Amino acid sequence: MVFFTFFTTSNGYSQDGKEAPQYQGLQLKVNDNWKLNFSGQINAYYVYTAQKEDKENGVEKEGFHSIQNGINQATIAFNPVYSMENGMTVSGTFDLAFGLTNHGVDSSAPAVTGFGYSSVDIRQAFIKVSTLEAGSFLIGKTFGGFGLDALLHDVSVLGIGANYSYDNPQNTTLAGIGYGYIFADKIAQINYTTPTIFNGTSRLTVGVYEPFATSDFNGSFGDAFGVTDNPNGLGYQGKFVFNKSFKKLNVYVSSSFISQEVSDNQQDLDLNGFGVDAFLKMDYGGFALSGYYYTADGIGDAGIMFGPVITVDSVVKTIKTDGYYGQLTYTLPTYPVTLGMHYGASRVKDKITDNGLAYSDSATRFTNSVSYAINANLVLKTEYTIQGRHKVFAPEANVFSLGGYFLF
Repeated sequence: MVFFTFFTTSNGYSQDGKEAPQYQGLQLKVNDNWKLNFSGQINAYYVYTAQKEDKENGVEKEGFHSIQNGINQATIAFNPVYSMENGMTVSGTFDLAFGLTNHGVDSSAPAVTGFGYSSVDIRQAFIKVSTLEAGSFLIGKTFGGFGLDALLHDVSVLGIGANYSYDNPQNTTLAGIGYGYIFADKIAQINYTTPTIFNGTSRLTVGVYEPFATSDFNGSFGDAFGVTDNPNGLGYQGKFVFNKSFKKLNVYVSSSFISQEVSDNQQDLDLNGFGVDAFLKMDYGGFALSGYYYTADGIGDAGIMFGPVITVDSVVKTIKTDGYYGQLTYTLPTYPVTLGMHYGASRVKDKITDNGLAYSDSATRFTNSVSYAINANLVLKTEYTIQGRHKVFAPEANVFSLGGYFLF
């Protein structure tokens, strides 16, 4: 017999002393062994971006209106799971993402046009085998570990945050990418995760991944903003997670690393990139305090391998980057309202001086957020962001957004 089940968990606010449910998805149970999880979300916002004048860089003061999705496109995910009698489970995940604007299949069209169509991205497709005592194995395409917690816990993960391409809105925004963290990209990978250790509080994941070519923003291996060939070897990644509740306080800590060759169009320079990060989140009552920091050398800024090198006196050198953010949210005890504040910054050591390289101006972002849960799966959200100039992606601007998201 086939059964449908709606999964719910608490979303933190209470009504008449009882926690209200948060909708997570639909489960189709085929029999004792097979079930199919089905979930997704749609978000849409009105956005007004007030671009500030920057005479030094040729930027005029202008205002731009748009209707678009946030950093997350609309998504739909299918997750079939097969459970065995010995406790082993085998699952597959297939995740599609849909943009709202008519920019064509790869969002590369110069403008939204009639008879246009939105992009569709196979964001995730992977297999996971889990055992009770031996841990789990994952193979396929999904998000990498480096920077992932920074993204998932960002107050703007289902909102706008920092914006870019103001006059020609794309099917994503920046949120905090380049303003505190590097985007945890979708990566073809093989990972192993241990069973829980340290009294069930922790897990360790290690793995390899298909590395990225160099997005050569500084033209060290050819034309500026060109792309090199792919590295010959594999990239490496790992992540440690600790999660424990102490009465009313829950503490979540993670740290991850990433390492890969810097592809150089067969120049055999033997350059390598490495990055490490740390994330902390503490929940107490309706409060949630989060902090993040990363440092990297030869990994890039905003995106993995985005501008990881620069030429100084005819010598190609890796570029150091680092970033951080602090965030505080509070959910009211008797109303489904969550208030949030977020401040983040990134800096890049790419300014050529007589003594080598120095840090250029930091890219900063300050976001205020208010969300109201109409019910367990429909949330209204508004944000106001003051974002500094990111020299590659965005001029300085103030960004207001109003809209919401629907979880299913």
